[in-house]
Amino acid sequence: MPEAVEDDEPGFLASAGATLRLIVGWACVALGVLDLAMGLDDPSYVIFHVVLLVTGVLLLAGDRIGRRLTVTAWTVGGLVAALGLAITAIPSLAVACCSRDYAVRHGFPFTMLARDPGGWRFDLYRSIADLLFWLCAGLIALTVVAWVRPARPAPQRDEAAPPSHAPTHAEERAHHHEATGERHLQG
Repeated sequence: MPEAVEDDEPGFLASAGATLRLIVGWACVALGVLDLAMGLDDPSYVIFHVVLLVTGVLLLAGDRIGRRLTVTAWTVGGLVAALGLAITAIPSLAVACCSRDYAVRHGFPFTMLARDPGGWRFDLYRSIADLLFWLCAGLIALTVVAWVRPARPAPQRDEAAPPSHAPTHAEERAHHHEATGERHLQG
């Protein structure tokens, strides 16, 4: 029975995922660099774009990182993203950007919710930007944990080791003849 030939092609879904990761990675790098080049006036603006830039670099290096991920890394990354968004949306922050007309603003790095005596204001686009920021921060945390606490390497099969199944009588003779250098001619 012929041995199964190992397929080097990753398949459609893996290829599509890698392509999407690279496109998003390059977009994050480009936006981060271009927006940082626009100015460094507002600290929350700078933090947002530095996180975007770092995330882009990490996405471009995704193959190297993906092999090291553990449940702990995924948990930490998810917690940073979820708790960061929730914790910064609850307290009133003096965010320098966006909705300055309102007395009380919530969210970081941008104002998601704002209120004054006249009522509340919700900004969908800035909320999406805040969500993106915290997802990027979660990815950075996930990567740091993956590098600090790498996954255990999968056991590698030794090529010189005997087959994992019990050898048959003919296999034992063949191995014996190979080891002793004998040739057996059948007539």
